[in-house]
Amino acid sequence: MKISRLARSAGGTLALAACFGLVFASPAVAADPPGNNGTIKLDRLLFDTTPGNQPHVGCEFQVDFYGFDQGNLNATVNFDGQAPTGRTIPLLTDTVFIGEDAAGGGTDLDAEVTYDLAGVIGQLGAPHPIQGYHVKLTVNAPGSIGADTKYKVFWVTGCVPSYPY
Repeated sequence: MKISRLARSAGGTLALAACFGLVFASPAVAADPPGNNGTIKLDRLLFDTTPGNQPHVGCEFQVDFYGFDQGNLNATVNFDGQAPTGRTIPLLTDTVFIGEDAAGGGTDLDAEVTYDLAGVIGQLGAPHPIQGYHVKLTVNAPGSIGADTKYKVFWVTGCVPSYPY
C-alpha cells in the first residue's frame, strides 16, 4: 500500500526506483532480510524440506524452522492441548538449535525436528470424531528479529494414545 501511494506522488517514481536500486544493489539485504525473521511450519509424513504448512498431521510429524538469524540461538518448543478437544494442558516441551546460518528468507531451512505425540496425546481426553486432537504449538525464539514467539494451532489424527483417557 505504501509503495502504491509513493508511486502516485510527484516524486514517487524516482523514489520507488531508488528503493528498488537499493534492494538490487545490496546482496546482504536479500541474504539476511530485515524484519520479522523466522517462521515455523508443520510437515506431515512424507517429510520434505519445502516450506509448506500442513495443519492436519498424524501423531508423528515434523516442525520445520525457516529463516532464523545466525548465532547461539535456541528455540523453546511447547505443545499444549487446545479447545475444543479436551483440556488445555501442556503436552511436551523441547529445545531446538536454530542459529546455524544467517537468515536467508522463507526457504532457508535452519532445523527440522520430528515429534511423536502418541505417548502424551491421550491426556487431552477423547478426540473430536472427525478432526482428532486440537493442539497449539508455541515456539519462543529469543534473538530473532521481530516477534520472537511463533504460534501454530493444528489437528492431530490417527493416534492410538498410549496414555488412556
